[in-house]
Amino acid sequence: MFRLYNNIDSERDRIQDCIQKYGHTSDHNLDWYADSIIEAEAEPVFVEFEDGTGLLTHKYPDKWRIWSDPLCKEDDMPQKIEEFGLEIFRDHKIKELWCDDVAERIYLELKERINRQDLFKQVLPVYQGRLKLNEPYYHLYWPVLDMVKYDPVLPGGHFKEIRNAKSKFMREHKLSVVNTSEFSQKDLLKIVDDWQTEVTKKQKEDVYDLRYRNAIKNNFRGFKTARVIIADSRPVGINAGYEVPNHLGRFAGVIGLHDYSIKDLGTILWLEDL
Repeated sequence: MFRLYNNIDSERDRIQDCIQKYGHTSDHNLDWYADSIIEAEAEPVFVEFEDGTGLLTHKYPDKWRIWSDPLCKEDDMPQKIEEFGLEIFRDHKIKELWCDDVAERIYLELKERINRQDLFKQVLPVYQGRLKLNEPYYHLYWPVLDMVKYDPVLPGGHFKEIRNAKSKFMREHKLSVVNTSEFSQKDLLKIVDDWQTEVTKKQKEDVYDLRYRNAIKNNFRGFKTARVIIADSRPVGINAGYEVPNHLGRFAGVIGLHDYSIKDLGTILWLEDL
């Protein structure tokens, strides 16, 4: 069984202890998780199992979303999702359980268990005909850069396109970087507004701006660094991140957005974040 804690501030020590013990992904950060609701009526809820392991979740009126991998040993992650899911679906108002950005192995094991009908052998009659494991809504593919081999001079043909874009940008624009604390929340939110306007032109769904607005309003609490990129005396982008728990030297640059006002601005943000 498990307990639910929906007062994140009062339970910070409890949640942080669990993250420090079991955290391992780039999303295992208490404040980024709390910021990252995608609808205003949602609330972050920490799920603590009897053995001290946990889930970072967001509760909505008719669904739950699990944020990243469960906070437990890797071999136990599918079972934790299964245990949580079977319990919450006792409530007929709950229609969906989303697993946001979890490891592929979790999905594959849950799918295998359903194919073997191991999961449904445990299901009470109330669940019959109600539970279905959908196909993944999306897959994430991350570019990997070997930082041991990376040279900021960007030599050779491999980096030619990026090198040319950087050189042109620096010739034509005056660039500087400062901490987000140097700007008002209004100025920072304006960057998000402009980003959202441009992104929405390209895609109508899954534009999740609320998490960035929450991070700004909470003054990037829980982040090791949060910076504003200024071009020609105007704030045009934000880079922010933190260290990944239990992975010495691994940094998660989870926020990197800009207003699309200048060609190759995204490349400049990426280079700045390195």
